[in-house]
Amino acid sequence: MIVGAVDIGTNSVRLIITERKDGHWHDLIRTVEITRLGEGVDKTRTIKPEAMQRTIAVLAHYKELMEKHHVEKSKVVSTSAMRDAKNASDFKELVKGRLGLDIEVISGEEEGRLTFAGAVGQDSLSPKGEVALVVDVGGGSTEYIYGKETEIYGATSLNIGSVRLTEQFLKHDPPTATELLSARQTIREAAGPVFKKVADANPGVMVAVAGTATQLSAVYYGIEPYDPEKIHGSKLTLTELQELIQKLASISTEERKKLKGMHPQRADVIIGGALILEETLDELCFNEMIISEKDILDGLIYSIADNR
Repeated sequence: MIVGAVDIGTNSVRLIITERKDGHWHDLIRTVEITRLGEGVDKTRTIKPEAMQRTIAVLAHYKELMEKHHVEKSKVVSTSAMRDAKNASDFKELVKGRLGLDIEVISGEEEGRLTFAGAVGQDSLSPKGEVALVVDVGGGSTEYIYGKETEIYGATSLNIGSVRLTEQFLKHDPPTATELLSARQTIREAAGPVFKKVADANPGVMVAVAGTATQLSAVYYGIEPYDPEKIHGSKLTLTELQELIQKLASISTEERKKLKGMHPQRADVIIGGALILEETLDELCFNEMIISEKDILDGLIYSIADNR
């Protein structure tokens, strides 16, 4: 059985095509393109026409790949930017008319549930029987999901993300100390109630998923070209992350683009996302985070297969 899933995020559009053999899923394609669909959405609540066109071009390519690999079942979902945009329905109709693809805009809670299922499913990095916190930093929102194995104790989606924080606070290049402080304070205020609930559950491990976390690992370890096998299971301590943030925040976007392992289109928003992970580690007293390549895409695959 060959299954495909597409996740249209605020910053990126990702595709997975995977095949089930011998009781396990084997990826045929796992790829990402930065389209910045949510550019300016936090301020205007409107998706820009050029952002729509960038995203449609990528979706057209992904559709071709799914047809080429004879995908039997597929699903396309969208998250924060589409939840916030008042013209989301216009974009959905445009995609449906041009490509015949149906986009499902999922809630933050559903996004969290799927992410947790992906992160703690096949090839889970969470020790069996231990409560895990999964943190998914996106462009427009961040999901905190905690539980044990297949049981979710709590899932919360917050309107803080790498693109949103950058647009709101990090207006200088490089950002000023005052801007960084304001961003950190906003993260603490937004996530404070979640941190209290998570702390009560006493998770033993923090698993970070999605582009911010994997990008930070690639830069810290100098992984170029990008290698998912080297990223999956890598770790960053709080001290290492703080040192990396200090380095990233001391240089311009153009200088960041030249760092080994840095995706050029993430260089302008990476600091905003990194601050969320830093505050989470610090406030919840985690010494380190484990970085996982398994996330919402994998959760989508499992949900599609379960609904056969």
